[in-house]
Formats: sequence, structure tokens, C-alpha cells
Amino acid sequence: MLTSESIKKARARAQRVTGVELPFAVDVTAGEGLCVTLAGGAAAIAAEDENALARGFFLLSRCVREGKTALSVRQKRHFASCGAMVDCSRGAVMKPEAVCRCIDQLACLGMNLLMLYTEDTYEVPEYPTLGYLRGRYTQDDLRALDAYAAQAGVELVPCIQTLGHMRQFLQWQDNAALRDQMDILMIDDERTYAFIEAEIRAMRACMRTDRIHIGMDEAHGVGLGQYLLAHGQTDRFALLNRHLERVCAICERYGFRPIMWSDMFFRLGSKTNDYYDVESDIPQCVIDGIPPVDLCYWDYYHEDEAFYDHMLTQHARMGARTVFAGGVWTWSGFLPHVKKTEATMFPALRACAKHRVDTVLATMWGDDAAETNVFLAGALLPIFSESCWQGCDCPKEEMILAGEALTGMPRAVLDAMGEFYPSEKDVRTGKSLIWCDPLYPLEMTEDTLEAAIARSDAALGILAAQEDRLEIRYASALFEIAREKARWMRDLRARYAAGDRAWLRDVALAAVPDMLEQYDTLLKLHRALWERDMKRFGWEVLALRYGAVMGRLRDAADEIRRYLAGELQAIEELEETPLPSVRAALHFENLVTPSAMMGMGF
Repeated sequence: MLTSESIKKARARAQRVTGVELPFAVDVTAGEGLCVTLAGGAAAIAAEDENALARGFFLLSRCVREGKTALSVRQKRHFASCGAMVDCSRGAVMKPEAVCRCIDQLACLGMNLLMLYTEDTYEVPEYPTLGYLRGRYTQDDLRALDAYAAQAGVELVPCIQTLGHMRQFLQWQDNAALRDQMDILMIDDERTYAFIEAEIRAMRACMRTDRIHIGMDEAHGVGLGQYLLAHGQTDRFALLNRHLERVCAICERYGFRPIMWSDMFFRLGSKTNDYYDVESDIPQCVIDGIPPVDLCYWDYYHEDEAFYDHMLTQHARMGARTVFAGGVWTWSGFLPHVKKTEATMFPALRACAKHRVDTVLATMWGDDAAETNVFLAGALLPIFSESCWQGCDCPKEEMILAGEALTGMPRAVLDAMGEFYPSEKDVRTGKSLIWCDPLYPLEMTEDTLEAAIARSDAALGILAAQEDRLEIRYASALFEIAREKARWMRDLRARYAAGDRAWLRDVALAAVPDMLEQYDTLLKLHRALWERDMKRFGWEVLALRYGAVMGRLRDAADEIRRYLAGELQAIEELEETPLPSVRAALHFENLVTPSAMMGMGF
């Protein structure tokens, strides 16, 4: 119900986000959907709830920002729930005040749902090692965030894990009895269900929603570790359903309606353990045994609307309500992958609208140590919000203008950041150049160093005009290193083979010291961005990475100097003939050394 207090807060929220103080009074009434008018200096909003009201004030703020004096829009939600999921489990745990800023942004866009993905980063009093030294939220934190979200008309939904992705918790010997595999809980053990009940009870004590996301994705090898040793071979479909039934019963006792990631059913039905295997066969008897749960279809990868259509049809066959989780790509390293996000999410949301999906989410994952600050990708959230309020045929220009008002940054800046990647494919050239070893060949797929240099030059030209902001100075520092390292690595082997000792001497005595200064600058900018929004816990991982890369640069320069002085007969790394082979993943550990697993831990 709209009150004078909620109207005042919604107006202030839009002003905080956009920096625009409306120069006119606004008449606010209750109404279906959202209707916003501005004519002759008189403004009016009719909104169905606090969330729609915040969007109404945001639209008026956009008018002022864009120099318009008239507005007349009538909108309605095409998805009942449209929101975001922020990863708080891959090192970066957002400060409560930053979560509030995120809630303000979502509310202004008219997005009415937020999940904080917390594998172990929340307090469960009975299990003190859950979230230990990881920056976990206290119960008081979560209660305060729930209250703040409610005022903004945003549903704060717990998003936890009740099967896999529990390595952080299971690393402690106190919890060894709960371990099937390194990151999977032991099914059919009462101690496991006591733990899960404590998790769910803790969330019930903090949040008013009737929904909870119980995870259960990517539990590869479930039932094949300690469970197999204790119980022998078992039907893994039956095992999954049995566990799910126990977890759902606990949720029901605490007044929660559960949501789970759907991939394990499809993986178990696939001969290749592939979620997106169109030949996956889930027996009807398995479907009949699935307890009441909403299935969350997650897909950030496909550019073909027909594929999403197929998967949504398969989910509908399973009888449960389907939640769709798409992706705003924040997990490819350092900067948002704009091209990939747009290539995948436009067709995904069209398919969701066609299938009348009730709830859609923009996931913002932090895989591989949360190198990318999620606020850098805020301007991509309007892909979801405008598809919700204006329909999936909404002009892209509307999404761009909403993103600019939300972040205060021109679209050209976002596109410049997107040049960290060569195309709409998941090719991580930028990240590779930041972390890669200077003496080993860089694995390039569908890109070249020359193209990376050109993109860096173009991006730096755009960013140079905007460097008053921390985010842009950070992005510029990334492109400067990527450009210089690409130039160096483009020429290093050829110059060495040609015996160009003067060039090698310049690398050792000038290029490496200059690059070390660039890395030091980047580290400080990255740390400032992290500390603005995230708790300190988890930063040590990136600090270790920067230290490793800078230490190796010093070592490489020393190796070149010793070669030039005759102390070494050759630079052995440069004697190897590069092969066209590439590794399966481009995480930090794969970029810093060819010795598998040596980079694990940071």
C-alpha cells in the first residue's frame, strides 16, 4: 500500500541512483501496473506497488536527465518477478551498504527480486565453520537487508546450497562426516539433514519471503564418493529425488516454497553428463517422483531462441513451475562481457515470454575469485527490466538510456569495456593477457594479439575522456597492460630466435620495470574498487595473484639478463616450439603455468 512515507522514500531512492532532483511536484496514486505522465511541468504516477513507484520516479528522472519536458507511458509487468542474483560465494561478499545500493538500482528499474547467492557466507549459529574467515553475513545483517528490500518492493530470496558446491564448508575437519565428495554433502545421513535444517531455520529467522533457492546444481559424482563406499551402487535418480524430498519437507516445515537448479535431472538423463544434451532422457517415473519444487532452468550460453524454446518445453513436461536464470556476464575476468550478454539474453527472454515464465533472473556470477565488480555491469540489467515492463520487442535504445541513467556512464564506456573480449563468444583474451606467463606461448582461440592491441587502443581512446571515475581508471589500467603485454608477447619469440640482444636488453631493463609499475597501479585501483563495495575477505586471493604475476615478471627479466650476460646458455621456455593446442578452461591456474593444478588456491 502506497503511503506518504513510501512515496517520499521512492523519490529519494531515484534521486540517489540518478543524481537527479526532480524540479516539480509529483501526484502519486495507486493504480494497475504503472502509468507516468509529465506535461506542462505537472507530473503524475499511478503505481501498483512500491517497486513500480520507484520505477515511476526513475522514469521521471530520466526525462529530466535527457532534457525532455513531456512523458506519457503506461506499462505492465510481463514477468511477475524479475530480478537479479548476485554471487557472494566466490570471494567477494558485498558490504551491506553496497547491497542496499544494489536494491536501490533494482527498484528504480522496477526489478522486484534479489537473491544473494550464499554457499557458506551467512551465519548458522550451530555451525561456526560455515563462512568462517569468508566474510559471512550475520543474521542481523540479513534482517536489516530484508527490511530495506521490502521498503523498496524488492523480494529478498535466500539462495543457498543443500547438496553440492559445499567445498568451503566441507574443507574443515569438523564437517568431515557430512562429506560424500569434496564439495558434495552425504545423502541419507541424518547429520546432513540436521545441518540442512539449521541452514533453512537460519534463513527463516532473517527473511519474510515464502521462497528459498536450495541450489543442488552441478553435484557431479553425487553418490560416487564416500556414499558409494558406505552403501554401494544405487540408482542416482532415486538418490537425488530422495534427498530432494527430505529437503523440500524441511522447507515446508519452515514455510518456504523451494526452488532448485534443474541441471542434475538433465545430467543424469544424459549419456555425457551434459545439461544441454537435447537427447537427455528423464524417465517419467523420475518426473512423477519429483516433490513440489520450482525448477530453475539456468542458461547463459545459447544464442538460438529455438534452443531455449526446447529446454523450456522440457521443463514444462516435468510439471513444476519454471524459473529462468539467465546471465549478465561478470565471470569472464575483470570487465563485463557485454557482447556475450546481449547475444544470449535477447533470445532467452523472448523464449521466456513466449512460454509465460513467471520469474526471470539475471545472475551475476563471480567464478574464479570474483575479478569483476558486479556494479560495472549494472547498465546491462535493463535488458531484463525493460523486457519485463515494455516487452521483449522493447527497442535497444530504451535499454541503453536506462543503463546510462542507472550508472551515470555513457553507453560508449560500457562498449569500451566490452572490447576486453573479441566477440560474442566466451573468448577471454583480456584476462589471459593480464595473468599469463610472459615466457610461455599465449593460447589464442578465435583472436590474435594484433586484434587485441587494436581493441585496447580503441577502448583507451574512449575511456580517456571519462577518467574522473574510479571504475574507468581501473578499466584503463587493464587495457594499458593488455596492450603492452600483447605487443611484447607478439615479438618476444621472434626477436629471441633472431638473436636481437638489444631488443631483449630493453625488455629486461625497461619494459618489465614499466610493466611492474602498471601492475602496481592496477592492483591499487582494483583494491580501491573492491574495498568500496566488498568486504575485505576474499581480496587476499587477488592480492596473491597480483603478487605471483609481478614476481614472475621480475624473474623473467632476471632470466633474460642472465642469458645476455652469458650465465645461461638459452632461455629454455623460448626454445620450445609453440603448439596449437589449448586447455579446457582459462582460469587463473591455467594461465600462470602449464603445470596442472600448481596455481590452485589463488
